[in-house]
Amino acid sequence: MSLFNLKISGAAGEGIKVAGLIFAQTAFRQGLYVHGYTEYPSLIRGGLNTFQVSASIQPVLAPEAKFNLEISLNDPSLGKPKNIFAVGLACAKLGLKLATLQTVIKETFVKKTALVIKQNLAVAEQGYQSCPDPLKPITRPPLKNQILLTGNDALCLGAIAGGLKFFTAYPMSPSTSILHFLAAKAKSAQIVVRHGEDEIGVINMALGASFAGARSMVATSGGGFSLMNEALGLAGVTETPLVIVNAMRPGPATGMPTWTSQGDLLFTIHASQDEFPRIVLTPGDPEEAFNLTKLALNLSEKYQLPIIILTDKYLGESYFTFNTPAVKQTNQRFGFASTQNLDPDVPFPRYTDSTTGVSLRTIPGQPGGVHLTNSYEHDRYGYATESASERIKQVDKRAKKTMAILNDPEMVKPKLFGPKSAATTLISWGSNKGALQTALKSLPDTNFIHFPWVWPFPQQEFLSLIKNSTKLITLELNSTGQLNRLISQATGIQIPNQILKYDGRPFYPEEIINQVEKI
Repeated sequence: MSLFNLKISGAAGEGIKVAGLIFAQTAFRQGLYVHGYTEYPSLIRGGLNTFQVSASIQPVLAPEAKFNLEISLNDPSLGKPKNIFAVGLACAKLGLKLATLQTVIKETFVKKTALVIKQNLAVAEQGYQSCPDPLKPITRPPLKNQILLTGNDALCLGAIAGGLKFFTAYPMSPSTSILHFLAAKAKSAQIVVRHGEDEIGVINMALGASFAGARSMVATSGGGFSLMNEALGLAGVTETPLVIVNAMRPGPATGMPTWTSQGDLLFTIHASQDEFPRIVLTPGDPEEAFNLTKLALNLSEKYQLPIIILTDKYLGESYFTFNTPAVKQTNQRFGFASTQNLDPDVPFPRYTDSTTGVSLRTIPGQPGGVHLTNSYEHDRYGYATESASERIKQVDKRAKKTMAILNDPEMVKPKLFGPKSAATTLISWGSNKGALQTALKSLPDTNFIHFPWVWPFPQQEFLSLIKNSTKLITLELNSTGQLNRLISQATGIQIPNQILKYDGRPFYPEEIINQVEKI
């Protein structure tokens, strides 16, 4: 499938990821599409770390199970491991130019001493010259308008483009790199970035910033999202915009912190007590991570509700060749009352009903915008109430947003890949997208439906896509088939065929092909 697959392995602390990234960057700069996938245990040192790089003249959408070259740096017969030596050998094996490799090494170690750089260059050349069967150097022009980045990087760029102004997080794998990226860009992007004391403090700070008018976002994983549940309900009842990134990993509890999973889908849709509208987005690649995060910040403000973006370790930490996005901050704002139309002598009716369920809002200090906001059920002025009629009015008001969202032209519909009509239809969501697109090339009379948006569930759009299908198969990285159950709940359709994986690893195209052929 891909032109070349390299896997390099060794203990944590031996520069496995650095070596893999140097190889990936070298291949990328010589005009090849690159995908990088890393596996590592939850250890600071020791354990088995791997970095897998796939390089091709065609876009690479997922890692593959087979390798052209596998280099183990923890083999005792090798003596003291030299990771850069291995990269030099691999570059010669693929036909990458030594000069390109040397340039990447200089840039990678730019903050090191001149002696360290000199030593690494020498070792890389030794590895390059030691390859017994090098390929003729590749001569390809650089890829135009492409960059190499992770899914978390793309998500951060989308947040900046979406007008993010306040971000806070408590580090939790695999969402931590979002905090690192935005902290590094905070000054240039004019974003306030805070490292919170815990996830409860994080979400409450973000709600305060949003109440004050700043577009706000938090990021965590399933355990941290569990702690955020009560404040998620606060966002729901106060109709305060907020974007929450849940980068999934296997659980329950601490689970497997550095591996991947899709076990939080139904939890996210139903999180917090009682009922209130929310949107749940499930990007499948960096392009969707960028676009959906930008969209989330817009729609969260437009409909005054929380939006959860479900990503995972595989998408968040893997490297993809990606079209360079246009990162221009949006200036579009939604739902703020104009001061000229307000009477400073009367309370502001913050929760007045409307056809869409969305009310005008004000920010603290705005003349004529005084109102009460707290966690209680309330009337249109925000005053706490236990009146039966007022309770019904406010529940119905909030519920109207769901229908408005489903009719919004920016609502993201499920996407069909492959022929419009096929005997077999594969159905999945989130980061399985690339592996399924790759597998589809080897599966005749088969198409694939991808869900980048799962809630509110796009029922009519899904039913339209499957009207000509005779065999449906769902594929998910969980043990209970959560999308399968959601489809049954929303449409009444029972899909008996499921391919489920829950060992902490992503789908490989080869195993999808094998499992589909068995069915």
